[in-house]
Amino acid sequence: MRHLPRRLAPIAVVGLLALGACSPGGTDAEFDDAGSTADAAPKSDDAATDDATAAADDGGTDASEGTAGVDFPDPEDVVADATFTVPGTEKDEVRIGVESIVVSGGTMELRLVVTPEYDDGGRAASVYDTFGEQMSVALIDRENLKEYQVLEADGGGRWYRTDPVYAKALPGQSVGYQSFFAAPEDDVTTVDVKLTDSWPVFEDVPLTFED
Repeated sequence: MRHLPRRLAPIAVVGLLALGACSPGGTDAEFDDAGSTADAAPKSDDAATDDATAAADDGGTDASEGTAGVDFPDPEDVVADATFTVPGTEKDEVRIGVESIVVSGGTMELRLVVTPEYDDGGRAASVYDTFGEQMSVALIDRENLKEYQVLEADGGGRWYRTDPVYAKALPGQSVGYQSFFAAPEDDVTTVDVKLTDSWPVFEDVPLTFED
């Protein structure tokens, strides 16, 4: 967490309209490490069907009945949403939604839904690419002039966040992105979300508090 100098109190940012209600979702967070490897390929439809059938035969619980898991990111189920031009390009656009910011114990968890809206030669675009390779995600408490950075693991070089290089989506599809921060030091109910220095921030994004 970084204290912002008092002279920067009137932060010049553009507010973005909050749209929907908070909802859990997105992808699992992992250590972002230069030595990490790509995720395993998803199962085929037939394999997934076989697994579901086996679970039912064994008396398994359906996801709708409360089984822990990960919801597929929904770009329509967000509390703030905007479409930005990818830095360094003229017309490539990416839609980014803030799904939620959840405060639990000593941390804040930011969940984003990233949807590339440009064709990169038929290839999936990474979150890192859609940010123009200049990510600087931070949560800002303007009232108390504090900026919270993504938590870094002991020893440095690794962060508590989804790996932005390996998190990818095809044009028009969405991928979830998670990052973790220290919980607010002050009694606040909203923060601003900065994604990169090239874009305006999302202002006054509500915090959700979990016991």
